[in-house]
Amino acid sequence: MQSLRVSRFFVLIFTVLSPFTTMTGQNGPANPAWVHPGLVVTYDGVSAFVNNGRFSQGVQVLITTRVTSVSGNKVSGVTQIQNVGTPMGQKHAWTCTAAADCTSDMPGFNGKFWVDPANPTASIKGPNGERYSLVGKGPYSYGGRRWDATTISYQNPATGWQFVCTFESKTGLVLAYSETSPGEQVHTYFRSMSGQ
Repeated sequence: MQSLRVSRFFVLIFTVLSPFTTMTGQNGPANPAWVHPGLVVTYDGVSAFVNNGRFSQGVQVLITTRVTSVSGNKVSGVTQIQNVGTPMGQKHAWTCTAAADCTSDMPGFNGKFWVDPANPTASIKGPNGERYSLVGKGPYSYGGRRWDATTISYQNPATGWQFVCTFESKTGLVLAYSETSPGEQVHTYFRSMSGQ
């Protein structure tokens, strides 16, 4: 009889704590189910250098990412970055976990276009492992479309670096991402998705 009471106690404790564990992220982030092989996501990108508070002429790119495999918590893909209006471009292979541990054929680059909407700040990192904080939620519009979105960011006033990620609150799809430093600004905006 004693073991039966102990078992019920652990089942009760597990049942009560499970939602708390998930909410606080102790189970770690997970990849959304909609991220699968064959999925293609496209972003518009623009960057410009800043010199003495003035912007140089911006460079526009089209960023197309294809998911090549999903295995457990790892997603692999290939990202094509094409300079708009020129034949110049580059292609990079990458792999990322749900916790944003990424590797690539180009140091500092990853093609991750999602966060875990239930655990966003644990599922994205800055280029040097910087951790994001929740900024807020609200409507976001771009390209004639509107989403319910969440914004998270990292900023370091001492260095002037700031990273901002806006994602669809329900799915975790990254809608906009920016990196701002004293010398450069880079912005990407969701354009389309196919192969759902």
